Amino acid sequence: MKYVIRRHRVAVAVAGTAALLALTACGSDDEGGGGASGGPTQTDAVEAMRAAKSVHAVGEMIVVADPAQIDVQLDDKGNCVGSATTDDGAVEFVMQGDKAWMKPDAAYLDSEYMYDAAVIEQVEGSYLEETRSDVQSAITDLCKIDTYVEQTDSVVSFSPGMTQKEQTKHKGVAVVPYVNEDPKTSDGASMKIAAEGKPYPVTITDPEGAEVDLAFSAFGEPVKPKAPAADSVLTEDQVSDIEFEAM
Repeated sequence: MKYVIRRHRVAVAVAGTAALLALTACGSDDEGGGGASGGPTQTDAVEAMRAAKSVHAVGEMIVVADPAQIDVQLDDKGNCVGSATTDDGAVEFVMQGDKAWMKPDAAYLDSEYMYDAAVIEQVEGSYLEETRSDVQSAITDLCKIDTYVEQTDSVVSFSPGMTQKEQTKHKGVAVVPYVNEDPKTSDGASMKIAAEGKPYPVTITDPEGAEVDLAFSAFGEPVKPKAPAADSVLTEDQVSDIEFEAM
């Protein structure tokens, strides 16, 4: 299976083929009582994400047809460090500009790199040195702010009439919650927007359609990934040698 980030929400009637897994990282605190007005809007949140220079995204989103657990910190300069996990395996990654280092587990090496068992035994636990252009597109997409702009916009576009709730706090951050309460379209979609400072989205949840459940933080904070230690890295030539010897 090759990873492709699904960018557009589908209608509820034809969605739901992949069940949304519970995600502790995106759990919410009390969401306030009744309706409210004023404060940041959903559109403000999309635009704030679009203008962000860096962000830390943790949660779940659909990759191809499967839910993927992600934990990614990235900026708009090509710096990125994170991980992605699906039923087909897990991979850690570090990116600096055009350079990339991938650390797949055995299942990922089998499903995505299609290495033989003898090669996997020698490669597992190491970082594979690659150029950014050679990394799977879905992984590089996870390292782009535009991906999270699109996820946020998708929730807003499908549920533009969310009900604004009273200001509350989410993990110590003052937020304005929005919840889809329309009985015709209500599907659990919700979002929390920072109530102070720039109106960044703090959480977005859309389990029935785009199947996204993400928490955002560290907006504007520096991302300084470190290249893996040399003794933990295998170059392309070294992997080729391992494959040749395993033949």
